[in-house]
Amino acid sequence: MALYVSAARRTRRIIVAATATLVVGLGVGYAVGREQVPSIEDRVVAVRTDAADIATGIERLDIEYEQAIGGSGDSISAGVLSPLAEDRTKLQELLDTAPWVTSADRAAMLDGLAALEAAATDRADLETFRTRANEAGATIRSVLAT
Repeated sequence: MALYVSAARRTRRIIVAATATLVVGLGVGYAVGREQVPSIEDRVVAVRTDAADIATGIERLDIEYEQAIGGSGDSISAGVLSPLAEDRTKLQELLDTAPWVTSADRAAMLDGLAALEAAATDRADLETFRTRANEAGATIRSVLAT
């Protein structure tokens, strides 16, 4: 036995079902999307962690420099300048993800790396190199890692 359902009632049911499906789909999409995008706090923490790693790498270059000028390790080019160039590239990429860093702070960090590179290229004494490495690392930490 078939029941007659009016066209108006069928249309109303279709509209209600479509609306309910849309609401559920939007809710699920919103929930999934919120889980996929890192929060601002997560991005700041990631920048701080990466900055601390870069600063530590720069501060440790004095060990490689000491070995290079003593003749017991890699050359200054391979042991110091190459890792320093990699750290500069990482820092620049990191700065591109940190829009809150002012251009003056960015310049100070990059100038510190340039001074460290100049000390290595000029074969400065170990204490001068160590001081510049520590200053460059401290600048990065003060701007990004705190």
